[in-house]
Amino acid sequence: MRSTFVSHPWRALLPCAIAITLLLGTVPASAEPGNAAIEQKRSEANAAQDKLEAMATELEVQVEAYNAISEALDKTREDIRRTRIDLENANRDLAEAQARLGDRAAAIYKEGRTSVLGVLLGTTSFEDFVSRVDLLTRINRSDAELVAQVKTSKTQVEALEASLVNREAEQVALKTETETRAKGIEAQIAKQEAYVASLNAEVKSLIKAEQERQAKLAAERAAQAAALAARGSGGRPPTSEGSLPPGHPEAVGIALQYLGVPYKWGGSSPSGFDCSGLCQYVYRQLGIALPRTSRSQYNAGAHIAPDRIDLLRAGDLVFFGTGGDASRIHHVGIYVGNGNYVHAPSTGDVVKVSSLTDRILKNGDYVGASRF
Repeated sequence: MRSTFVSHPWRALLPCAIAITLLLGTVPASAEPGNAAIEQKRSEANAAQDKLEAMATELEVQVEAYNAISEALDKTREDIRRTRIDLENANRDLAEAQARLGDRAAAIYKEGRTSVLGVLLGTTSFEDFVSRVDLLTRINRSDAELVAQVKTSKTQVEALEASLVNREAEQVALKTETETRAKGIEAQIAKQEAYVASLNAEVKSLIKAEQERQAKLAAERAAQAAALAARGSGGRPPTSEGSLPPGHPEAVGIALQYLGVPYKWGGSSPSGFDCSGLCQYVYRQLGIALPRTSRSQYNAGAHIAPDRIDLLRAGDLVFFGTGGDASRIHHVGIYVGNGNYVHAPSTGDVVKVSSLTDRILKNGDYVGASRF
């Protein structure tokens, strides 16, 4: 089932590819850009860009999955380390118990029956004799039971270690598989970016001329997406305005120090960031431990509904989900104020400041914010 995961988005985009081919074949090379030509060129440009954005979104999904698997693998390896310490302790306890039992047997052997009889014959009454016999029996039984208990404990720890090692192997394989999938998508993105870059100046100028009309259409889509998110769509209930914490505007100054750092999926350091890795790293500098993935970060902190942009403050985390659906979150950034946010966009890009309001108008995929 996993091996077909990446291929599904391409199948869905095949009609677009066929349409592009047909459009290219019907436009004469010398034709002036009349109304029909404008519509055809616009369709070509939009289809190419939509395909690129869909691929970038799918890559982000894979990157977040890679981060989650890496986090689980680190935990498993820590569990193995602790279990091996427990196993060392169990081995030591077993050796000590066996030594104690051996010492007891050796002492009885060396001293012989005379010593034991001396203990027993030195009694002053029959009740004292019975008590001493019972004491010797209990001592021997206690030593033997202790050895048996320690052996059982050691066997259990060894079974746990074997189980954890198997889990580690499975997680390593899953991490490799996810990495391979992501790299495959990354290669396709590079090809698609080259295609988009090949669009001529005529197409680009036509797109620019249509920005106002497209903005109006996008605003309608954004309003619909916001309404969908407000009705639930997998989202969180908002925190009441009076209960919102003051936030951390100082996070913005830290984040802006890393402008220009290249995007790197799985990255969470100044050598390269992905979206959630940047947010986690910035807040770590403030002593706040955020979860690793954008979905987990969305569910942390106080929530601000997507239709309350007026409540946003510098330092809030802002989240985006496919189709404006909070159950399909794939991107996060840090709000810097004045309708802008800083983020690590996607492969091939760098940490930069973008317009939140423009994204809402264009994509309609904003699903709210978290404050810490």
